[in-house]
Amino acid sequence: MHGRGHLPPGAMQLSPTIRQSIIAILEREELSARVLAEDLALTPAEVESHLEHVRRSLKNRLQVTPAQCRDCGYWFKKRTRLDAPGRCPACRSQRVDGPWFRVSGRTRTG
Repeated sequence: MHGRGHLPPGAMQLSPTIRQSIIAILEREELSARVLAEDLALTPAEVESHLEHVRRSLKNRLQVTPAQCRDCGYWFKKRTRLDAPGRCPACRSQRVDGPWFRVSGRTRTG
């Protein structure tokens, strides 16, 4: 008999965690938190929270393309937060796209 949460040898493998799913998706393509949220049936805030953990665990493998204002073209290059800006500081527009995220290739040793 097995305790709660333990699988017997040869049992079906569990599905990946949300963070593992985010990493797998971002290894294939660059996406915004909004698109990731739609794909994973989460809110953008939930995805942004997971992305903070992904950034810490993967160190410099999480690449961030800064958000950009659709009206004036301003790039949020100095922004370190992973959530989407609410308003452009240059023109005050709320039409801001991004930021976009990608996980760079794995580094293997040996």
